[in-house]
Amino acid sequence: DLPFLGGAAAAATAAVETASAAIVSTASATALAGSESMQAATQGGPNLLGVIQGEVASVVPPAFAGAFMMMMLRTAFNQIWSTELPRNYDYARIAEYWQNRPFRLMTRFTETSTKVGTWIAAVLADQNNGRSDEMRRQRAAQARELLTDLGVTFIKLAQVWASRPDILPEEYAQEFEKLLQNVRPFSREEAMRVLRRSKKDGRSALDLVDDPSVFDKPIASASVGQVYRATIKGKTVAVKVQRPDVREQATLDLYLMRNAAKIGEMMPIGPLAEQCKQMNEMFDITAPTFLMEMDYEAEAANQRRFAETVAGCELIRDAIVVPEVLFCTREVLIQEWLEGTKLTEPEFDQEQAKSVVTLLLNSYMVQFLETGFLHGDPHPGNFILTPAGKLGILDYGLMTTISREKRLTFIEFLMHLQSKDYEQCLYDLITLEFFPASLREDKTAIGYMLPPLKQTLATLYEEGGDLQSKKDEFLKMHEEFQIASQAEGVQESLQDFTAKYAGSFKLPPYFTLILRAFATLEGLGLKADKDFAIVKECFPYIARRLLTDDSLRMRNALKAYLYNGRSRVSPARIDEIARGFGKFTNLMTGSVDEVAKAGGPSGHSRSLVKATPNATATRPWGVDVAAAAPVVQLDKSVQDIATVIFSPEGNFLQDMLIEEGVAAVDALSRVAVLRLLNGLGPLSLPISWPVKLFLGARKDGGDILSQEDRESLMVLRRISDLVQGREPLPMGSLDPDEPRPEEAITLDVDLVEFARDLARLRPLAEGLLPCISPGAAAFARRFAQQMARRILQRVADDLEQITFGPLFSRG
Repeated sequence: DLPFLGGAAAAATAAVETASAAIVSTASATALAGSESMQAATQGGPNLLGVIQGEVASVVPPAFAGAFMMMMLRTAFNQIWSTELPRNYDYARIAEYWQNRPFRLMTRFTETSTKVGTWIAAVLADQNNGRSDEMRRQRAAQARELLTDLGVTFIKLAQVWASRPDILPEEYAQEFEKLLQNVRPFSREEAMRVLRRSKKDGRSALDLVDDPSVFDKPIASASVGQVYRATIKGKTVAVKVQRPDVREQATLDLYLMRNAAKIGEMMPIGPLAEQCKQMNEMFDITAPTFLMEMDYEAEAANQRRFAETVAGCELIRDAIVVPEVLFCTREVLIQEWLEGTKLTEPEFDQEQAKSVVTLLLNSYMVQFLETGFLHGDPHPGNFILTPAGKLGILDYGLMTTISREKRLTFIEFLMHLQSKDYEQCLYDLITLEFFPASLREDKTAIGYMLPPLKQTLATLYEEGGDLQSKKDEFLKMHEEFQIASQAEGVQESLQDFTAKYAGSFKLPPYFTLILRAFATLEGLGLKADKDFAIVKECFPYIARRLLTDDSLRMRNALKAYLYNGRSRVSPARIDEIARGFGKFTNLMTGSVDEVAKAGGPSGHSRSLVKATPNATATRPWGVDVAAAAPVVQLDKSVQDIATVIFSPEGNFLQDMLIEEGVAAVDALSRVAVLRLLNGLGPLSLPISWPVKLFLGARKDGGDILSQEDRESLMVLRRISDLVQGREPLPMGSLDPDEPRPEEAITLDVDLVEFARDLARLRPLAEGLLPCISPGAAAFARRFAQQMARRILQRVADDLEQITFGPLFSRG
């Protein structure tokens, strides 16, 4: 009857769960160094694999008996079995699908547990015998073979690890790198079956190819599929064929991992239970994108959208190549063949590795913060360096979209990180949902979080290097925090803080693919340069964005960065932002020669635009303009920044430069006139007072240039140097953010040198006429208006000092 059958079903389910837990316990026990089987292995006892298989065999029969009973009961009730896996990640449907297939479930669970447990036991045996170093290369090769045997889910994990040389030992990183391009291929017969059943408009993928013999051997084999080089009507194409049953295997592994973590949550060991809980949360975050990669129709849609995005973005249009999609089903994708060298191929020039990473990172910054549509799988096997020095991107199965609000906040975060404003970094992270919104108003909690956050961000990003090199710093930081937390009164407050915010600091789901992408890129950078610092390498894009985006938030970010709380712009930060702008612009949109000069990969050279030198002319102070201005080469960055500065509509950068330029020209003109008066001697007395009044004489009769005036002249000199591409003067004594010796800011301004600086800009300006002419008149008008206001304000201030100063001084 039904109650009896219900009880039998419950008993069968309990038998399966008990047997599953027993298998997990057995596999885990074999991985412990102190287990009896480990001791037997290290003391010459019975074969370790035999011991493990014997222990597993004792619990497998009850598991299969329970599974058989479940199958019979489902048949008796005529329960409909789930016949198809969901196209997207739906854990409830995946669980239903695999719960109806208990034999497959238990077989895979046993296979995975036994193989992984055996390998872990062997590694621990090496440790007990003191042979870890000797056996590491062999164990790494075994690990690669093991992960290949276990299939797509485990191969994907290895590919992520392979891109981070600072996480794995060298031997493991080298072995796992082989999985980026050379995963064990599947057979020709399996590939042909997939090609025949993949049809569109009545024709199969196999019917389109000129010569079917190309499918005898793939040119590359990856975790999800393999690639063949073929021709269609004489045009060379790449044919991607998905591995048979790859979706079934991936969902089965995800289901098993999730349930293993669920068992771990029930363990009475606090830290283990918490880690297993976090693992389950991470599975739910990462699994959707993982399964998305196995749908070639979704990949083709991503690829077409990305191609449109690249074509519409000037910053990456000339640097990135996206192959055209020609045919697609869920299991087969045919696309244009890209000529070039993959970053994983032996033919790739390793001397260009760093320059390719530079181009890669900047193109990803544009995707991340400009277009908001990011390629999420940047391992080396997915990039091709073309003969023209462009970057071909492959494999669009993993993509993510970032909202405009998030993009702007990330830019602000990176700016605050660059300027070491860690308190603002914390508020940015709250806005980005890394921390709960309630933390923003909790000043006590902010006080606890800020010191460790500051130390962590400084350790991670102020200097380059991998995580292994920073391990000691993090350990020291942890010890110091532990000691500080034991202070009287602090411990109780920290406990309150922990109780209030426990479990609320989580990785936002939208950030998963962003993190994966940039962690992989950082790993590539560290391979090319052990001192690679990703935040510094990201700054060139940020610099360009700040100078070209006139939105209110970007205006505020630029102003905060350049002024840093001062009344005048910092020359040092002008250097940083101008160099960053120049590097990014030339790298992404310049000629190939400019790309190479900016640190990008080399390709076929094109000539640079040259300005025509002017005829010799003499100017005030005896400056020979032609001698001061040889032939000027105008790179793309100079043209772009001139277009922004001389925009007819005006913008914040234009306003700021006019303000700084007016201050500098005002100071320069006052010094020139005063030098002339001083040269006249006693003859200057009748006119010196009114002239000095007009020029803004200081009340105490001291030098007419204030500290602010001198800093304005420094800014003018710095802008002149940067526009001409000259190396600036040493910054140690000129940066207003740093202490400097008094002699570095002498009151005697070298007018001849300033005049030469300005004269050098003349041929450059003439070369830029197409860029500046639309807005030159408006710029000049704004400059004149600002200059007049400054002079009148200065005269008014001095008259007020002369008129009311004595009254106030008498009391």
